[in-house]
Amino acid sequence: MSTMQPLDAEKVLLEIWNLLHDINITFFLRHGTCLGAVRDGKLISWDDDIDIGSIIGMHNLNESSIDRAIKKFADSNFEVKVSKTDFHIGVELSKYNIPIDWSCYRVHEESILQYPGVKIPTHLYEELRSVPLLGKSFYVPNPPEEYLTLKYGPNWRIPKRKGFEADIIDSIPESINLSKSSFLTRVSKFLFPKKYLTRIQILSSDLQPLPNVEVTIVGFSKQVTDHNGNIMFKIADKGDYALDIGSGEAREILYEEILEPGKEYTYVQDIIEKQGRLHVLHEKT
Repeated sequence: MSTMQPLDAEKVLLEIWNLLHDINITFFLRHGTCLGAVRDGKLISWDDDIDIGSIIGMHNLNESSIDRAIKKFADSNFEVKVSKTDFHIGVELSKYNIPIDWSCYRVHEESILQYPGVKIPTHLYEELRSVPLLGKSFYVPNPPEEYLTLKYGPNWRIPKRKGFEADIIDSIPESINLSKSSFLTRVSKFLFPKKYLTRIQILSSDLQPLPNVEVTIVGFSKQVTDHNGNIMFKIADKGDYALDIGSGEAREILYEEILEPGKEYTYVQDIIEKQGRLHVLHEKT
């Protein structure tokens, strides 16, 4: 993704503030939008989207109020796309070429799970804190320092345009498992297992298969490539996934890759650029 135009990003965030306040929906800043507001008092100049959140069952939010907000956004000329999982209702918005991700989280074991598998306790959202931004007061988790440490690691106060992904991935326990799916999907995976197997082949920069490489789809599973450089994962839904490939000097984190169940992909090492690459995986035809 390209970086946002600052004036358009500020304009659309203020529109969102007004729209959701008009219908009494509480939302908070999250991810990089929260980081910029708390650390810098402004949006991060190189950010590529606006991230806001709400929690179903907290602050009087339910699915009916989300539906009401979705209609309000559509009536206000936002592009709207809705997705639902066991962990959240995702409302993807766009206006003025600014993407906005409004995640309405479901509570699991007194926590919510934020991409790419960061477990955040709900006590941070019970009494939200206000921070000044763009002449308004926006809510953030409370205390924001605890949230940002959970999300970005202890060095969150240091601006990082690249390399922050490793801080996030390394803070996620291996016990986190996002592979829960609906009953119907679980039954389908049992009856049609190949439909849900996703294969990735890991290749060197000169297109040779790389055996014995550890690959993690964050929050789902860790595998080691076979002698042909192949690994297979089971995923239930098409969407964005974070991958952690290799170790040491050869390690690369792909923070946002689109994967689809039943598809095959190739990954090719880049010996020069190992940080910040996007959409690196290529689907095999």
